[in-house]
Amino acid sequence: MNEQALFTPIRRRLVAWTVVVVSVILLLLGTSVYLTVSQSLMSQVDQDLMSRNQQAVGTLPAPGGPPHPNGQRDGYNGGMFLVTLAPNGQVEFNPQQVQLDGVAWPAVSDDPTLATVTIDGEPTRVLLTRAPDGDVVISGESLREQVSAEHTLLLVLGAGGGLGLLLTVWAAWFLSGRALIPIQSAFRRQQEFVADASHELRTPLTVLRSATDLLGRHPEDRLADHADLLQDVQAEIGRMQLLAQDLLTLARSDQGALQLMTAPMDLSEVAADVVRRMTPLAQNRNQVLEFQPAGHEVLVDVDPERLQQVMVILLDNAIKYSPESGHIDVRVHSEPGGAVLEVADTGRGIAPEHLSRLFDRFYRGDAARSRATGGAGLGLSIAKVLVDAHGGELSLSSGVGVGTVARLRLPLAANAPALVCGCDDPPRVLAAAQRVECVVDAL
Repeated sequence: MNEQALFTPIRRRLVAWTVVVVSVILLLLGTSVYLTVSQSLMSQVDQDLMSRNQQAVGTLPAPGGPPHPNGQRDGYNGGMFLVTLAPNGQVEFNPQQVQLDGVAWPAVSDDPTLATVTIDGEPTRVLLTRAPDGDVVISGESLREQVSAEHTLLLVLGAGGGLGLLLTVWAAWFLSGRALIPIQSAFRRQQEFVADASHELRTPLTVLRSATDLLGRHPEDRLADHADLLQDVQAEIGRMQLLAQDLLTLARSDQGALQLMTAPMDLSEVAADVVRRMTPLAQNRNQVLEFQPAGHEVLVDVDPERLQQVMVILLDNAIKYSPESGHIDVRVHSEPGGAVLEVADTGRGIAPEHLSRLFDRFYRGDAARSRATGGAGLGLSIAKVLVDAHGGELSLSSGVGVGTVARLRLPLAANAPALVCGCDDPPRVLAAAQRVECVVDAL
């Protein structure tokens, strides 16, 4: 499946869900802000009405008395007003000349009553109280300014929300693209991994298919007559078996199921044993393989089988890619907090553009030469995985024409002579008698 066709719909869905979630959040937040502001404005109006009503009750003119000095004001201009009604509903005092025809007043009780009515086509907040003489005192204030403020607030919230959604779409598209980069990279590596594994399996399978076809054409022949063919079949089967073991190691590492059984070991002793076993390979190419131990005990907590596997990979690469009559040095030394193993060869070196990718699976800087040596491009990947599992570091330094140095650094072991089982997460310390409880999975 095309990578773009696979991830673009996923990216769009991520953006859509992000916009939906942000929209709900903005809606809830905007509603909360609007209701809070609206209630605050209404509360302020109610407080003003209560204060005005209390001041007005003591200054109202007596029925039939002289008119109030405010009685000469020219009509009601949308501000605050004061009105008194007789018990029969007749208007007794209306200095602002408020148009009261058709106003539906709420029922009045002994307690102050707050309500919103429509006067002159405008929403108006009114407070109704009963005076000692039985009249109803009405204080009112137009809500024109409050309604205008609420409309302005709605416009601001709507414009802000719309702009926020536009920014959300842009940010979600950008961030989803960034978030998908590791997934796309992993998907790409998986595709390359499958393609490379298929390519590596194709050659031995082709050889096996050709061999079986040839044997099938001559069933009467003895196997001894096809000794060379059988040797090729065995070699290809061994190659496939090694590839399967390497893939299994990498798969277990990816799943976090790589099992280790570690114990304090002298790094010089382990390295000396591996050098001894690899010396014949170097001698076959007239190469000099020298070992320089640390000169003192360098204890590291390692799984000896896995550590030897790493060293074999490093030495095998050094031997393969060094010229005949070349020189390979293996050095062990300690440094603050760690033990170091270095494998230096006199090969032709590695170009900078290849150096950073040598730990990638199936990557080979010189593909033709790797095929000639029978490599699948998994050795350094497996070595890196095993070193990381030990909490160590594996690095390469090289230059064209100056050879390559592989540097393995491991943390020094604790002083306790116990065994550490890496099968557990986190690892548990075992006494020597409990060693059999830990499962060993050495390839």
